[in-house]
Amino acid sequence: MNARSVAVVGTRAPSPEGKKRAQQLVRSLVKDDCTIVSGLAKGIDRVAHETAIEKGGRTIAVIGTPLNHSYPAENRELQERIARDFLLISQVPVKRWQNQGPKQNRIFFPERNVTMSALTEATIIVEAGETSGTLVQARHALKQGRKLFILDSCFRNPSITWPHRFEEEGAIRVREYADIQRHLSP
Repeated sequence: MNARSVAVVGTRAPSPEGKKRAQQLVRSLVKDDCTIVSGLAKGIDRVAHETAIEKGGRTIAVIGTPLNHSYPAENRELQERIARDFLLISQVPVKRWQNQGPKQNRIFFPERNVTMSALTEATIIVEAGETSGTLVQARHALKQGRKLFILDSCFRNPSITWPHRFEEEGAIRVREYADIQRHLSP
């Protein structure tokens, strides 16, 4: 099977509207036969995976821990389900993880974002703060020649400036789902 894959990412602490936007977006992507890729974090990532599964779609989780660790712990069941029924990816070396402390192991989370971008045709940011790790993925999506979509609600949030910076670098502002459909390859 040769299906498109799209990363749906965002904040670990989404607003209720952000959760609804993520669910609606993933429903539409699943309907268009896209595989949903995300990082299995709290918030938008979890919503993306769960919605894809609920709607009978496909999902891939790229995690920042070894395969036998769950972070956050409350996503353990979801991680096990994705590993069993879909695809769970980790590039984290087990021995290195075990020999380092938590402070050193934090590097694997931004690396996970780089991998997610590389595995997908596009990254869609639902909601993210000014210092969100999601912005690592945004930068790499553009560097890797991938499409970067940013929901219009991010542009209308006066507390953040990053959407406009990324738009100047080539990100696509999404006012409606058709904006995504127009830019994804057939």
